[in-house]
Amino acid sequence: DLIYCVAPLQVLMVEGLRKRGAAAKADTHTKAAALNITPPAPETTESKYRKVLTRTITGFWIIVFFTGIILSDHAISGLFTISLQVLVFKEITALRYVAAKEKNLKYFRLLNWFFLLASLFYYYGKQAIKILPLAQFSILSRSHLAISFGLYCIGFILFILTLQPGLYKYQFGHLTWTLMTLLLFVVQANFMISNIYTGLIWFLLPCAVIVCNDIMAYFCGFFLGHKFFERPLMTLSPNKTWEGFIGATFWTLLFAFFFSSFLSSYEWMVCPKADTAPFMPLHCPRDPIFDLQAYYLPADVSAVTVPLLGPSWDHVTVRPIQLHALVVALFGSLIAPFGGFYASGIKRAYKVKDFNNLFPGHGGVTDRTDCQYIMGFFMYVYLHTFVLPESYEADDLLRALLLLSLPEQQIVYQKLGDAIAAAKLNITASI
Repeated sequence: DLIYCVAPLQVLMVEGLRKRGAAAKADTHTKAAALNITPPAPETTESKYRKVLTRTITGFWIIVFFTGIILSDHAISGLFTISLQVLVFKEITALRYVAAKEKNLKYFRLLNWFFLLASLFYYYGKQAIKILPLAQFSILSRSHLAISFGLYCIGFILFILTLQPGLYKYQFGHLTWTLMTLLLFVVQANFMISNIYTGLIWFLLPCAVIVCNDIMAYFCGFFLGHKFFERPLMTLSPNKTWEGFIGATFWTLLFAFFFSSFLSSYEWMVCPKADTAPFMPLHCPRDPIFDLQAYYLPADVSAVTVPLLGPSWDHVTVRPIQLHALVVALFGSLIAPFGGFYASGIKRAYKVKDFNNLFPGHGGVTDRTDCQYIMGFFMYVYLHTFVLPESYEADDLLRALLLLSLPEQQIVYQKLGDAIAAAKLNITASI
């Protein structure tokens, strides 16, 4: 009797779950339609694997090229980042070019590129001027801030002069679009360049975390997608799955923990780049953050691990950088993907699949770097808040020293000379 009573209930439960799954799919398609998103069409097995192969081959060559950039020089890595800024700006502003052309707007592209060049001059002009050997360029270095402000004023005035009756709303909207593009991509990339000169590990580690998270999200979603969760991760990006998100987080944490230890073994990665000539080896005092240290487990934990695994399991030996890398990996898995969702929203708004077709299977530069900018910004904030000691500018220190009495200045001079002599001996010994 019990079997006859339970069997109909099982049928009803299965039917209810089936209807619930169908309703969830219908709800997803309804939301997608409201956002002008075309739900992904079913793909054949052959086309899916062909797409995976294309993405894999292209991704491999992108990684090879990026590795060559990293191994060349810090200045090359910086120039590479600036070139990405320019390409991303070009791709995003090109989305509105058709509408501007239809409205017959004058100087549309000229203003876009003027604001970009003015921003690049503000951020990198002073450093570029210092590299130039000619003495007459020194006045540009001293007047850098004034010139940057003058360029801003010129751009502002040119925008006002190009306003056309009947198009005011569109033109002000486009100015906001341009400024937001500069803020989200150009300004944030400036922090990435700062990370490069602090030590290549602070540039490469967050970049590699994003690459790993993107790769593992794709493959975990490809093989496990919708096996456990019917709903997509974000309605804005119907192809993103919960399985891909969770799997990518796990593998990214694992990757960051071991990859950071690997990078910390090389001076080229951990040493900051100051005034060393390009393409020269780097030598620096090793920061303890990159050396193995013992961390003793809490008493409650060691009371379990020591009897089970042996007396050596009352502590773990890791590099501090590996613990920092776990924080970086968590941010790269949980927060940085929203940079990709932001880019997806732009593509949905303008009804394009990719920003460009530069990389087969991947899209354009923006498609591949949309998460990198907020990741680089986070790395800069985290680095200067929790990792690096507080630093001071040389000019500020000099002004403070001049306020000391003469005997105090002589003491500082003697101690500074001893420190410099010791540093030179260490460098000579390492060579």
